[in-house]
Amino acid sequence: MLRKAYDARQRLNALLNELYPMYSNAVALYGLEALNEGAKTIAEQVEVIAGTRNVMGVVAPILETSKVPRSTLALPLEVSEIQARRKEIIEAIIAVAEYEKELIRIGQEVLRLRRIVSMLEKVLIPRLENTIRYLTMKFDEMEREEKVRKMKVKELLARREQV
Repeated sequence: MLRKAYDARQRLNALLNELYPMYSNAVALYGLEALNEGAKTIAEQVEVIAGTRNVMGVVAPILETSKVPRSTLALPLEVSEIQARRKEIIEAIIAVAEYEKELIRIGQEVLRLRRIVSMLEKVLIPRLENTIRYLTMKFDEMEREEKVRKMKVKELLARREQV
């Protein structure tokens, strides 16, 4: 999972490194306000389908894009390239979010289990070992007492036979 998260993050960073100079040029040429106004003309929003799955006893999210709207406006060349790669960017962001959230939840579960294991190793197992040691000693003592009792009974029976 860590490898997948790392690869998704690398892919997103490479994509953003590729597209950021185009965005900077567009902001320099047209201004931030003009680009924001152009972005507001896209009426539809991105639809993301969310679900869950079970990974090692941990509920992990599943995210998928079902709809990424395209801009129908005539856009400047710098912005049109970014718009053309929009779906790819959104899918990369969603993949990174999914993997990183899954890693966070698995990490929390590992910490919880580590505390449980620590408690078992430091508290419960030593108590059980002491109880086993105590019971072993008690049973050994009872066995010795029983042997002594048998020997005395045998000796008493032997005396009765002689008389």
